[in-house]
Amino acid sequence: MKTSSWEIIVAGFIFVGVSIFLIENNSENLSPPQAPAPPDSIQLNFDGERLKLIELKNLENFENLESLKNLRNLKNLTNFLPAEIRAEVEAEINEAMKEFEQESVDVILDSEKGTISINRAMSVSSGGWVAVSPGIFAYVREFDSEELKEAQLRLPFGSIDVIGSSDPQAKLTIQASGQVSTKEDLTSKLNTVADINPETAHFEISTRGDQESEHNIQLQATLQIPHQVEVNSTTNAGHISSKDIDGSQFYKTSGGHITLINLSGEIIAETGGGHIAITDSEGGFRLSSKGGNIRAENSTGSLIMKTSGGNLQAYDFSGSFEATTKGGNIELRLLDIAGNSNASTGAGSITIWFPKNGNAAFDLSGSSVEIGPDLNFQGSRSSGAASGNIGNGGNSLTAKTNYGSIILKSTD
Repeated sequence: MKTSSWEIIVAGFIFVGVSIFLIENNSENLSPPQAPAPPDSIQLNFDGERLKLIELKNLENFENLESLKNLRNLKNLTNFLPAEIRAEVEAEINEAMKEFEQESVDVILDSEKGTISINRAMSVSSGGWVAVSPGIFAYVREFDSEELKEAQLRLPFGSIDVIGSSDPQAKLTIQASGQVSTKEDLTSKLNTVADINPETAHFEISTRGDQESEHNIQLQATLQIPHQVEVNSTTNAGHISSKDIDGSQFYKTSGGHITLINLSGEIIAETGGGHIAITDSEGGFRLSSKGGNIRAENSTGSLIMKTSGGNLQAYDFSGSFEATTKGGNIELRLLDIAGNSNASTGAGSITIWFPKNGNAAFDLSGSSVEIGPDLNFQGSRSSGAASGNIGNGGNSLTAKTNYGSIILKSTD
């Protein structure tokens, strides 16, 4: 019978409560009780991550359990149990003792109120790996960020979340789970390096030994830093997200998605095969994927989107852009064009929305070219090409597809 440590410890307290009840009543019949402990002897309340045991008789018998390292006291009481169940109970207690050595827990004993509260410590001490529950470990590092200018985080695999914050304390939290039994087992597989100075904070997790086996571990990292910090964040296999950062930024993953929200500055995002999405941002964007889709929405600045086989989208975008895909569709909903721009696909359609009262020059070529009648387009047109101006002309947009149509229509 496999039980979690919380089930074991609750069962242990029930056992102690029942044993104390039996001892107090000088029971001569030591056979297994046929009924649960009387209601006035023990009650259990469950409250989220906290377990409360209330109305325990002779609470002073539990005072040696405050650290949960003295569960051996429970084993002493197994002498009052029949031999046929004693071995199983002792085995359960031994398992609980082993698991609690790996966990970070806190026990609060209140003799006046008659309560014992067992809290699983979800926050751990800063600067090392700690078990927070069976099979789940956490690394937490907090550091002063008042002078911080650069933060770097590298993972061999796993997801990364970067969050901009106004808190003067920066914080890195990494959770590890999967096929790892103890903290020693985890640190034998992963090497953790932290290099922190007033202006820089560099963190790197790397694998030890055979790298194939290390992928049975899952990592999830959250880096909370000030808004205005240069960021360098990479993982070899996993998703990346970033929010509320203002500064030079670099994000790279070999096989996951990248999600960017409310960023500003010079931003580079690269993924080996996932999608990239950026919203509510301003700056210079260089977004590339070897096979996924790329989407920019409600953003301004200079935008470069490149993918080998996915679709490209820019909705409610203002600025200049370069959109290139070898085999996908391109959709551009433009508020204006602030610099010379181009869009090209090897095999796919290109759809462009542009304000009818805007100003731009267009050079379009494809299998077919269509221009909406409500756009005041002036220039030369044929079935597969068009060159001319809308409004007073100005910055140019060149769009080309080898096999596909080009459609230019009004946003109004």
